[in-house]
Amino acid sequence: MPRALLAALTLLLALVLARCDSSVQSPFSQPPGQDGGADSQPPVDAGPDVDPTVGGPCLDDGQCDDQVECTFDACDQGIARCRHTPDPTPCQNAVYCDGNEVCDPKLGCRPGEPVACSDQTTCTIDACVESTQTCVHVKRDADGDGDPDWGCGGTDCNDVDPKVSGTTAEICGNGVDDNCDTAIDETACVNPKYDGCVAPLEVTQSGQHNLSFAGLSSDFGASCLPVGGSLRDAVVAVIVPGTQPQDVDIVATAASGEIALAAFGQCGVPASEEACHAGVAAGGANGQSSGKVARLRLRALAPGAHAVVVFADFAQEVPLKISYLPASTKPTNETCGTATPILPGVNQTVAVIDPTEDLASQCSKNTGELVFSIDVPSAKDVHAYAVSLDGIGQPSVALWQSPCNTPINEVACSTGKVAHAFARNVGPTTLYLAVAATAPSDIDVLVSFAEPSAEPADDTCVAPPVLAPFQKTPVNLGGHVDAAKLGCLPGGVDAAYEVTLDKKSDVHLVARISDEDNAAVVLAKSPCATSADALECSTGSRSPLRVGRHALPAGSYRAVVESASGSPTELSALVRPATAPVFVAFADSCTETVSIPETGGFFQGNTANAAADYSAGCDFAPGASAGAPDQMLKLTLSSKRRVVFDMKGSGYSTLLNVRKGPNCPGTEIVDACAAGYVVDKSFLDLVLDAGTYFVQVDGYNEASGPWFLDVFVGPP
Repeated sequence: MPRALLAALTLLLALVLARCDSSVQSPFSQPPGQDGGADSQPPVDAGPDVDPTVGGPCLDDGQCDDQVECTFDACDQGIARCRHTPDPTPCQNAVYCDGNEVCDPKLGCRPGEPVACSDQTTCTIDACVESTQTCVHVKRDADGDGDPDWGCGGTDCNDVDPKVSGTTAEICGNGVDDNCDTAIDETACVNPKYDGCVAPLEVTQSGQHNLSFAGLSSDFGASCLPVGGSLRDAVVAVIVPGTQPQDVDIVATAASGEIALAAFGQCGVPASEEACHAGVAAGGANGQSSGKVARLRLRALAPGAHAVVVFADFAQEVPLKISYLPASTKPTNETCGTATPILPGVNQTVAVIDPTEDLASQCSKNTGELVFSIDVPSAKDVHAYAVSLDGIGQPSVALWQSPCNTPINEVACSTGKVAHAFARNVGPTTLYLAVAATAPSDIDVLVSFAEPSAEPADDTCVAPPVLAPFQKTPVNLGGHVDAAKLGCLPGGVDAAYEVTLDKKSDVHLVARISDEDNAAVVLAKSPCATSADALECSTGSRSPLRVGRHALPAGSYRAVVESASGSPTELSALVRPATAPVFVAFADSCTETVSIPETGGFFQGNTANAAADYSAGCDFAPGASAGAPDQMLKLTLSSKRRVVFDMKGSGYSTLLNVRKGPNCPGTEIVDACAAGYVVDKSFLDLVLDAGTYFVQVDGYNEASGPWFLDVFVGPP
């Protein structure tokens, strides 16, 4: 072969090989990972139809833990891939006004949208009220006198002056239309009384006086008044007659708003303040507020006049009760070191009015405490009881071991209409009894001893009885102590039960409590020793109380019920195999119902975009015949079953209605319609015969929004 031809073939072969060699870079191609040219490799576009809940390949559920606390993780055997279904229930923080928290399958629990309360009206101040879990729309009242501007439907003709409104009296001689009736200083006018030091209310003996604050101004200050507040004031001259000192007890109450009392050595001189007490919530059933009360005990007042100023907001009438009593000195038994002995079996009246707060009890109170020592000569059960003699506040009692400087030495405490602290099998020792109250009160106290009692089997979280699933278990809390320190109901006596799960399960606890009791139910991890072990707790004075968790791992858990009064309760544990949450996207009518498995399940949806198709017997919807938007589910039972429906955690005032089929929407069943216009939403605990049922998820009074529905099915 000629040398020239051989050279040409060699060059051609080199060019071909170079073209086939991927390591040889074209000057016109981009490096890997950069854009440009047909040789670039763009990332794969997942596209809008890719399911975000689908994860990597798997053979079983154990390979699918994504470490996200709010996803239900399972191996979808149909596609051999992990599926991570969002479950927002672990994310809920029990705060209504910040909206329902959501579960992001990648990021975990995230804040939800706050409850929107705007009614788009400039004449209302819109707010979300956490205590009632409702929106309120208060008519605009710029001066805070309790009467809205008359341009917004009120009767206040001057909404920048709190002394002028349609609800106040006409004041004589001031040239102002005080009562907004377009007349000035008309004949039926009044002269404000007790508006300063010159003309006070003079009191010389025990009795009640009704003070009108109409037309009164704000002239005085005091150390206990709310910061930034502007309270009207009336002056009282408390006159001690005769030649001997006396105590004077003064109680002022207000049905609404703020109130305060202050005593001065010299009227009109703030530096001479001798005592001041701002109003606190008055005691009512289960601690419910019935207004506010302020109280002063002026001790050993010398004969003569003493200045007391009563403060209140708005032009309300304030009852003022004044009692003259024998002279006394302030009690000195403020601490365990200065405790006064108290004998068992002897009732003692304790005036909890002006002590300092020295002991940090876990039970609620708004006063300081007086402390008594109890000599326990031998092993005894020790009981301390307390009731209010004047009904002003609820008593609070606590038993302490020495030293009293650490909360761990508080043995037991109780606050309530009848407070009862109990310590089992103590002594020989010295215990200390601290007596306080939710408002300044006279308290009747009784200490009693009994022979040591046996500890009930369900008194502690250590080896408690097993709570059988779906069984309604009566719980007698007599003889129980506050053994489970879970931080849910401090001071409440409790009973504990074991809930054993042999596989991953959904668990729901339901407690029914006695009337006028304040109670709690807690789902906790073992050993159930501290608040860190509590998975979820619920407190309140209405039955039923409920807590629950989805997808709990197999193991041993504790169901704890607590009571402030030690009254009987009933406890159920509802258990089902862990199931993935189901989002109900449509189900807007009978033609597209979503089926509930006979084993139950957890469902979530949103009625905001649904239509109002069906009415309900327990609804209140004057503006719409079919009420609120609704969605429909269907449950078919092959035998008689106990079925619990719970909409706890839903984001609006729900309504739940169970109807009997076979045809949709079915016929309403007696006691199977639950309107969730109170805290914790709709709840039904039913025993249903075999058959087909339609479950109407609705709203009370035309409300709509996001909802949850837990369904547990068990033996009747």
